[in-house]
Amino acid sequence: MLYDQEGDPNFDAWFSQNQRNFPKELVDFLKEYYDTFHFLFSIYRKILKHLDPAMHELMLKHYPVFRTEQRPAVLEYLDDLPTLTCDAILIKIYHLWLNQKAGKNIRDSFPDIDKWRDFYGKPKTPDTIDESTRPDYTWISDAEWEQYRDSENASLLEFFNWEEKRKFEFVDLVQTYIFKYYKEIENLNPDEWIVYAMIIRDEYEYFKTICENVELLIDCKMPEKYVDCPIDEFQQAYSSIDKEVKDRATEFRNRRIAGEEI
Repeated sequence: MLYDQEGDPNFDAWFSQNQRNFPKELVDFLKEYYDTFHFLFSIYRKILKHLDPAMHELMLKHYPVFRTEQRPAVLEYLDDLPTLTCDAILIKIYHLWLNQKAGKNIRDSFPDIDKWRDFYGKPKTPDTIDESTRPDYTWISDAEWEQYRDSENASLLEFFNWEEKRKFEFVDLVQTYIFKYYKEIENLNPDEWIVYAMIIRDEYEYFKTICENVELLIDCKMPEKYVDCPIDEFQQAYSSIDKEVKDRATEFRNRRIAGEEI
């Protein structure tokens, strides 16, 4: 069948049925880079078709203020961001699989993989204020300290759960389509799974940083020229904004963490 069950072109079937019609040079070229063409047409396109719009919707769910934006440059940037994020994840995972197929030892490229195992392979835990912090609050009584400590820990736990839920939704969405359509990665070894986890987490953190900066840009009414500038340039522009404006943006963020869709 030249098309799969979802109606998408089947590169493997197409090449098998048509290679006799091609010049030998083209057939040799397609065979040499067969894995790449198979990935691009049978895996990448398939995943992107589903993941790109789903990630766009997740982005709007996590950052509802994006729905209020009307400036063309910002809208174009937000429209491209999920696609670029999907591209980065899929291409890096493809190179991970390609290196495995070539018999390369992943530790040659990532010598610190044992150090990463805990960071990328174990669940994150929330920050807390414990008794080691008590000497920093000598001016309050023990009862006041306990009340402050418990209140701060409750706030830290709320923020932790809010952030982890968003990260889980991102990772779960990405993996839903990768595991469905990219069966070749099922045979990754334990070291390669750590690198896989690193790819997903690092791309999420970059995606989150960009989205949070755009959120600040909108909340602080910054000029649209800053939407696609380098992160350090954005931070410099943000630091020059009036404190009252930044405090208002912080208030919006805290209200979002508390559950408001603003």
